[in-house]
Amino acid sequence: MANESRLVLPKPMMAKLASLGIYCQTWVTAERQDRAKRWVLRGVESGGSAKEFGRYISFFAADGSRMEWLQKADRIGANGVHAIAIGEVLIGVEMARVDETYQLAISRHQFGKPKAEGKRPPVESSVIFRGVDGQLSEKLRKQGLAPAFLTRSGQVKAVPGDFLEAVKLVAGGVSCLNCRHVHGLVGGKGSAEAKDPAGTVVAIAS
Repeated sequence: MANESRLVLPKPMMAKLASLGIYCQTWVTAERQDRAKRWVLRGVESGGSAKEFGRYISFFAADGSRMEWLQKADRIGANGVHAIAIGEVLIGVEMARVDETYQLAISRHQFGKPKAEGKRPPVESSVIFRGVDGQLSEKLRKQGLAPAFLTRSGQVKAVPGDFLEAVKLVAGGVSCLNCRHVHGLVGGKGSAEAKDPAGTVVAIAS
């Protein structure tokens, strides 16, 4: 079930991405905030691109708007982990690219009902939109546009309007050579000083 909300790429594509050092963490986990006595969802913005191949995922609020990162995650290598997001609901926008052809999955992640009081709640994921073999030329990508998708019968399959800007941002990430940037999540005012609900600083990112 979890895989249904993510892109399932063929083995040769996965092998190619691995050989290029492109790492994309597409799963969402439930994490416990002990001081606040609550559970939150945790997603990792990650990925990047080589010249012809790319994979990227970022996370957004339930209405498709951008979220502040909890923590920026700088790494020695490029095309890997970029930032951490937490929330009670996360919208994941995942994209893979071969040259000018794009695959897209937009998914909603939220908590299900725990099996017992106090136990870790399950993460329930559902697909909002799936686009196959979308086209976007490099020229149009540089203008900040999103890939265009069609149905199997050749009709336009439009990305839901609430998530169009998010898709454009992730299209930038999946085409970002040797990516070290955060494309979807945003920092807070000045340095991103993240606090838990009790007001305690839990992370500081510049």
